[in-house]
Amino acid sequence: MKRQKVIVWVILSWVGVFFSEAKSQSITVGADCVSSYIWRGSYCGSVSIQPSLGIEYKGLTFGAWGSTDLTSPDLELDLALGYVFKGFEVAITDYYFNEVDGVEYNYFKYRNGKTSHTFEATLGYTFNEKFPLSLSWNTYFAGADASYDKKRSYSTYVQLSYPFKLWSIDMAAEVGITPWRGIYADKFNVVDISMKGEKSIPITQSFSLPLFAGIVFNPTTDKAYLIAGVSF
Repeated sequence: MKRQKVIVWVILSWVGVFFSEAKSQSITVGADCVSSYIWRGSYCGSVSIQPSLGIEYKGLTFGAWGSTDLTSPDLELDLALGYVFKGFEVAITDYYFNEVDGVEYNYFKYRNGKTSHTFEATLGYTFNEKFPLSLSWNTYFAGADASYDKKRSYSTYVQLSYPFKLWSIDMAAEVGITPWRGIYADKFNVVDISMKGEKSIPITQSFSLPLFAGIVFNPTTDKAYLIAGVSF
């Protein structure tokens, strides 16, 4: 519990660093509305609003991302601190859910030593503009990671993503695998095969509405999803 609180404190303390150097920052604010919340090949919710806030300062990034299910009381808040340098990216993410398996969890309180926060370390690399293949390794290392035989499972998701343009539509093909038993599968498996596209629809001379859609297959669970959304 103490370790998890320290991680949350470290992530939040960086917010002050970013705001103290306002002139050097790049700040982004946005929100998506999605027909279904599908993440890493798994169904996480129905129609959802997903706001985001991002701050960048000399390669350092701080991001806040949330999801509110419009058909249930489920809420999610993720905080991420990262650093990008010449195609490499390292990051720590804190995933928080207000309710897990019918049990409600407050953000700063813990129930019997358990928490709904899960902490993940990420190492990624993007090659270059001519060959924009991205690779990332993501492993849970603390918090509510599923455990087996009273040992932490270190659930891991490895993703390969390749963006490309098809006619006037921005596309991306992604494959996600898990190398061992964890929350994604009970052994090595492919858990996400997806194709997504995005296109801005002109509304006025000065305003366009970005629309996106995608199809997702999860061979492990034998599920398939078709999703759509709009960005603001």
